[in-house]
Amino acid sequence: MIHKTAVIDKSSEVSSKADIGPNVFIGKNCIIHDNVKIGFGAVIEENTEIKEGTVISPNAHLGGAPQDISYKGEDTKLIVGKNCVIREFVTIHRASTKEDWTTVVGDNCFIMANSHIAHDCKLGNNIILTSYSGLAGHIHVGDMAVISGFVAVHQFVRIGKMAMIGGMSRITMDVPPFTLVEGSPAVIHGLNVVGLRRRGVSSDVRNELKRLLKIFLDKSLTKNEALNEMSQLVKSDEGLEFVEFLKESKRGVIRR
Repeated sequence: MIHKTAVIDKSSEVSSKADIGPNVFIGKNCIIHDNVKIGFGAVIEENTEIKEGTVISPNAHLGGAPQDISYKGEDTKLIVGKNCVIREFVTIHRASTKEDWTTVVGDNCFIMANSHIAHDCKLGNNIILTSYSGLAGHIHVGDMAVISGFVAVHQFVRIGKMAMIGGMSRITMDVPPFTLVEGSPAVIHGLNVVGLRRRGVSSDVRNELKRLLKIFLDKSLTKNEALNEMSQLVKSDEGLEFVEFLKESKRGVIRR
């Protein structure tokens, strides 16, 4: 159903199974898939694809131009995955031209009110971004990460799978997967044990991750010494992901 007051550019494709509310604006070259619901007053500005089952609350603004002074009006994109919840006054921007021209939000993400996702961000699946938090440009967030309220994340930071960031934290370096971080500046407080249990990660794997994290946080070791020692202990896929994340970091990784 498309409300009679909705404004939809003729170049956009809107499924007959979508529900488009009053005073919604959908600009040029957008694709709105089946069972998408867009609440009153929401704006889908341009070059944006919203996949099946996603619900967008009133007054959200998706697909706006990137806040990047090098941007010159190019047709960059935003893609939002399936079954996401985008709450009131959320802003998600299209990409700049500095990477692959696409900002991506994965499937089953819960983006709470008044939060912001900037240009060129890449969010995985099942992520929670809590109210009033902001992701600057080019940030990558792993599956099942949880970012609490009023968190500020610096551009180009990576946040690992199943990491949890406590409220009002300031994140300027990479956050390792499976960890719990908090503070301004943020530090690691341990494993995200509750999250790991909820996701069915076995006690053996949790214990392995604890051993790896203890080595990583040992300030008597250099980064290379810690990585070499950790590599000898890795048995699980999760352990390998933890070590590889540390190896690939370009900004540096949060410690204590």
